[in-house]
Amino acid sequence: MKVQPDCYHCCLRQVLESVRFATDDPKVHQQVMLEALEVMKSFDYNKTSPIMGRAVHKLVEKHTGVKDPYQKVKEESIAVALELYPSFKKFVAEQEDKLSAAIQVSALGNLLDAAAYGDLRQVDWEKVFQNELAKNHKLGDIEKLRGELKAAKSVLIIGDNAGETVFDRILAAEIKAANEAVEVFYGVRGYPIINDATMQDAIHSGLGEETTIVDTGSSAPGLVLKDAPAEFLKLYNKADVVISKGQGNYEILEEDPKRPIYFLLKAKCSTIAAHLGVDLDTLVFLQK
Repeated sequence: MKVQPDCYHCCLRQVLESVRFATDDPKVHQQVMLEALEVMKSFDYNKTSPIMGRAVHKLVEKHTGVKDPYQKVKEESIAVALELYPSFKKFVAEQEDKLSAAIQVSALGNLLDAAAYGDLRQVDWEKVFQNELAKNHKLGDIEKLRGELKAAKSVLIIGDNAGETVFDRILAAEIKAANEAVEVFYGVRGYPIINDATMQDAIHSGLGEETTIVDTGSSAPGLVLKDAPAEFLKLYNKADVVISKGQGNYEILEEDPKRPIYFLLKAKCSTIAAHLGVDLDTLVFLQK
């Protein structure tokens, strides 16, 4: 999915948030923003928005020396998710269709986004999640996944933000419950970028208890296959099932002709929603 007009202001909003996390110096904020405008002005619009995001976020480290401006945000989101984990684990266990419930909970983990909610501990998350679960979502390819899991030997989940990795433990557990012989792998970013999960974040969330965590090599807010190490590419190409989480991964991978991919996300922006043909804020699970 190529860069769209709405991607520019979204990218600027994110880089301003990032540099403010990194430093309180308004002169640095201004310098980063002015340089970001220049980067975006010359950016090849035939490329994807996450690639543009990587280019502008590099400016934050260049001017502040801070490699992971979102470190505290990620730690907080994981802590909040760990507090919620027992109740959502119980919720899934009580459902007749546990796999479907786990997919919904996994997608809703994307709501643990500081950009959307500010102070995460001031939000009634159980109420937010219950309200979301009551909505009409587009989860039409769950039965297809259920069928493929029966014979699958390996499943690769491509992760998104740090907080939702806690809820992805529930999804991984239900995938293994559907097929005890399957091995579940979980791909994380190779370098800190906004609030996306790195190896350290995934380990902190306890994801290693349910999956084998693997480094995708990506430094963009989405999986860039050309940056991936050979071992990961082999896993990506040979996995029986690939589940891609979040908008950033979707923007890059939805045009990959090499293999079918299940996309699990919440359509949080109008551009993505229109591309998917769904209403804004819809949970989506589909295979392409």
